[in-house]
Amino acid sequence: MNEIETFARASVARGSGFAGLAILCLMVALSGMPALALKTGGILCLIGAVVLLAKAERAPHRPYGRTEVWLRLDGRARPSETVAQQVVGGVLRGVYLEFALHFARAAALGLGVSFLINLLG
Repeated sequence: MNEIETFARASVARGSGFAGLAILCLMVALSGMPALALKTGGILCLIGAVVLLAKAERAPHRPYGRTEVWLRLDGRARPSETVAQQVVGGVLRGVYLEFALHFARAAALGLGVSFLINLLG
């Protein structure tokens, strides 16, 4: 189970990291207008959180054999096919929800600071 969670975390973290990097690059491009950069980053992080929530909702129903987690597991670490769907889908769902929370927190921070900048200046 620990190996399944490790692979799931690595898989979701990589995808989320690329999305975060794209958002950060756009925010740097808008750095001349800090309020706009933060607002844009916040909105894009909200979109990322929604996408991750949708993936979490679908994870228990996605065929486990087509997931990166299943492909990375060696034969000895794979659960039996009778419980594999529940185990892999459940772990992926939890990891997607965790990363959605990270994106939501980043969105709240970006939008909150953007609001404060607009309010104060």
